[in-house]
Amino acid sequence: MLSLIIYLLPTALMVLCIVHAIRHGNVFPWIWIIVFLPGIGSLIYFFMEILPELTRTRQAAQAAAGLRQMADPGRSLREAHRAAEMVGSVDAKRTLAEEYMARGNYAGAVAIYQEAAQGQFRDDPALLQGLARAQFMSGDPAGAQASLDALQAADPNFASADAHLLYARALEGQGKNNEALAEYRRLVGYYSGEEARARFGQLLEKMGQRDEARAVYQQVVKSLDGAPSRYQKAQKEWGDIARRGLR
Repeated sequence: MLSLIIYLLPTALMVLCIVHAIRHGNVFPWIWIIVFLPGIGSLIYFFMEILPELTRTRQAAQAAAGLRQMADPGRSLREAHRAAEMVGSVDAKRTLAEEYMARGNYAGAVAIYQEAAQGQFRDDPALLQGLARAQFMSGDPAGAQASLDALQAADPNFASADAHLLYARALEGQGKNNEALAEYRRLVGYYSGEEARARFGQLLEKMGQRDEARAVYQQVVKSLDGAPSRYQKAQKEWGDIARRGLR
């Protein structure tokens, strides 16, 4: 009897997973995974889709989300497309634009942000900042500067260290090095992290101001020395740039 149960268990699990997938609208690509990966496909589906429903814990949900992304990398993009088409809200469009950004489709993100930033939302800070970021990443630093200028004009009290860094980089990307340098000088005093200082040092070095560049690089290294390991790991890229600049 026990051997019969063990024999039938994989088939029963496969049927359970197929029924669950159909009832919950998870037909593609799960049916293919369950059927064409006998045993292991059913187990993957069980741990990614069924178990989180049973446990309802944050950890299980996060683990399931990670496994789901691995099994179906395009799922979040399809869902964002569906939401943008069916709901059409600004939030749905912004989510879709961010999905494009995450996949390196910066031109697509620019188009979505421009579509969203219309009418009453034309001066929306989140949309304009997202648009500027997408424009910069797509190779249009002038467009990024224009979007950030529009944001500042619409809301003079708007303040964001990330937007300020993007503005300095947009100026630098256009060859407006003196203006970019002035922005970096203002930025490094309050920016959280070492990116602004490292980029400031690089621009100083590019402009031939080697002594000041070294002083800035030394600040980066000093900030990282003795810092918690988590901070050092998060800022490793900028620390490496600073140490190379000091050689």
